[in-house]
Order: sequence, then structure tokens, then C-alpha cells
Amino acid sequence: MDAMKRCSGCAEEIRMEASRCARCGIRVERLHRGVEGRAVAGVCAMLARELGIDVALVRVAVVVATLFSGGTLPLVYVLLWAFTPASALGRAPLQRTLNWLSRFGESEAPRLERRV
Repeated sequence: MDAMKRCSGCAEEIRMEASRCARCGIRVERLHRGVEGRAVAGVCAMLARELGIDVALVRVAVVVATLFSGGTLPLVYVLLWAFTPASALGRAPLQRTLNWLSRFGESEAPRLERRV
């Protein structure tokens, strides 16, 4: 018997490996780059999984579109990498960097010792 999980939108039972509910279309798994077939950053493999096509077709499309886009597609690729986490439970690289930078402004409250 296949492992099943419940959709958070319609409570329908769906297969464990499904990323969207077939009944209501709600995403049951966060968009992430940690997929099989990952070569460089996982963006093409992530897009192939979401579109339901072969990863080689997405890679060829990215190369062809890069040649015809005047170099703007690599910027889109980097933005997709920056905004999507490497795993379903992880945080995106941009979010990790912003959290790291925000800690510089914080300082611990001075500890005062009171002696009586």
C-alpha cells in the first residue's frame, strides 16, 4: 500500500510524493531546489519538476533563452536561486543572508550586577 498524506486545503488523501493536490490544486509541499537531477544550483531541476517535463529540455531552453535574451535570463536564474530554499524545510539563501545581517544591529542588553 502506498504512503498517503492529507491535503491541507480539502483534506483529500494524496500520495506522499505528490507536490500538489489533484482535487483542489493547492501546493502541499514548498517549492525547493533539492530535487533529483540537480546539476549546478538546482533551478532547472526544480522548474522541470514543477512543469512535469524532462530536466534536459529545461536546460536546453535556458541556454537558448540566454542567447536570445541579451543576458537577462542569468539574472532571473540567480533570483530564482536566491528566493528558493535548497530543501523543503530549509531557508532561501537570500533569507539566510538577511537574517545574518540583521544580527549585526542587535546587541545584548548590558548585564548589571546588583550587590547588596
